[in-house]
Amino acid sequence: MRIGIEISTLLNHGHDIGAGRYIFNLVNNVLAVGGNNQYTLAARYLTEGHLEKTAAWRGDNVRRKFFRTSEKSLKAWDRAGFPPYELLGFKADVFHCPDFMIPPTFNKNIVLTINDLAFIRFPEFNFEWFIKKYTRQVKANAKRASKIIAISKSTKKDIMDFFKVPRDKVHVIYPAADAVFKKLNHPDSSVFDRYQIGEEFILSVGTIEPRKNYPLLIDAFAKIKADHPKLKLAIVGRTGWKSEASYKAREDSPHKEDIFFLGHVQDSDLVHLYNQARAFVYPSLFEGFGLPVLEAMSCGLPVIASNTSSLPEVVGQAGILLDPNRSSYLAEAIHKLLTINSLREELSEKGLNQAESFSWIENASQTLKLYGSATKK
Repeated sequence: MRIGIEISTLLNHGHDIGAGRYIFNLVNNVLAVGGNNQYTLAARYLTEGHLEKTAAWRGDNVRRKFFRTSEKSLKAWDRAGFPPYELLGFKADVFHCPDFMIPPTFNKNIVLTINDLAFIRFPEFNFEWFIKKYTRQVKANAKRASKIIAISKSTKKDIMDFFKVPRDKVHVIYPAADAVFKKLNHPDSSVFDRYQIGEEFILSVGTIEPRKNYPLLIDAFAKIKADHPKLKLAIVGRTGWKSEASYKAREDSPHKEDIFFLGHVQDSDLVHLYNQARAFVYPSLFEGFGLPVLEAMSCGLPVIASNTSSLPEVVGQAGILLDPNRSSYLAEAIHKLLTINSLREELSEKGLNQAESFSWIENASQTLKLYGSATKK
């Protein structure tokens, strides 16, 4: 089978964003599991900064169709829908587009991954132009695709509800955490010194944007500070859109000197933060999956998360799930986790076991089977 995989998101944004990380791990594992196929990796890219991410993807059965372009030319290319990839030498029996969008192509056997529909579920957290554009395009792409991969049951339900897609067209295939995230015997204390957060902190990870609900987390942190005077709050993530309220919540907090927005943190440092933190707190209002939760559990870090969208699927019985609209509930859960050692140990062990149920090898195996079914009419 000739398999095409569209990797533009990875080349343009790297694998530090969710979709880029998904593509990186998908390709790594599909190539490892499905070695008898022929692969063409296709991309339109604006910068060479992330080309090294593809360096290991070599072999007699791997071809590349990478097209260097500019942002202006890319927009014109999409508007025109021409030229299609096939006129530039791309050939595939099935074409996987793993980040919502389908580039210009004649291919009729398209597998489309939809990570979430947050822009539809929470329009107040996005810009009107973005909502209109992507609702229209993703809906059209969902109808055009032969098969759709949803990364959670929650996302599958949203796809069916909002786009009226038949149930048997949408297949849930869970992602997994990167192998770098694991329990360490001795976290590197120099990492905590570098970020000036000390060794007693609670951790949250995710882009600074409204649906991550950081103002509520900061409020909950203030409620427990008197009982835990040495405790700090560390938030890892790039600045996203409409981030002002999160930063203002920190500035307005009486404990702002103990609240740290660390920005983007490399995985090689992040694994040490996961291993040292007292708790992982994730009060997100909505997720398509919730990869940071899985990363935390993979490191044995006890998890407190929202009981919304996909998060109960990821956490299972291995963490504390609660209403993300009440900071008092969150404060109580954090205090409980910090003060009851037996609970922390129990959730650490359960989290490690839960994390093992998610596997990139299994993801790749299921995806390869879906490629085969997409070519059968």
